[in-house]
Amino acid sequence: MKVILLEDIPRVGHEGDVIDVADGYLRNYLEPRGLAVRATSGAIKDLENRRNAIERRDEQKRLQAQRKVDDLREQRIVVRAPTGEGGRLHGSVTTGQIAEAAEEQLKVIIDRRDIDIPEPIRETGDYLITANIYKDVEVQLPVRVIALDEDDQRSVEEILEEAAQEFIEEEQEAEEEVEEPEAEEEQAAEEQ
Repeated sequence: MKVILLEDIPRVGHEGDVIDVADGYLRNYLEPRGLAVRATSGAIKDLENRRNAIERRDEQKRLQAQRKVDDLREQRIVVRAPTGEGGRLHGSVTTGQIAEAAEEQLKVIIDRRDIDIPEPIRETGDYLITANIYKDVEVQLPVRVIALDEDDQRSVEEILEEAAQEFIEEEQEAEEEVEEPEAEEEQAAEEQ
């Protein structure tokens, strides 16, 4: 049955979308909660009249998501996982663990189903994952997987500070490597 969504519904659609759903889903879930109406000719005309307001709300949500992405870009998530020999994990890091760590450390709720891990994380180290924040707004999040050590009494904040310091040092080293060849080229040009 065709319906018009009145609100954003995760995994179903966004406000103003005309979609097909099962009759029971409409009768038992969407209509009682005021989330959707049947797509009658009158409802479709009403939707066209409200289209500008829906697009403005959508743009506000997109801007809010983009601000969240800008804030998250500079952050790093630390996931602790039990390891065996050589830094290999017992199993792999899941999207649920990453979502939980993001909520705990960054105070940002990311649905585990919106996180994409390109390949299974089975060793400690640094990884880059993609998280879908809103519709087509995505963010690349650096994730550091560390060994879960019962002797390690450091808090997540201390580990994050260490990771941030290492990240700054790595960036400075990369900048120095770029500056050295440029200085050599300038010196060679002056000699000629």
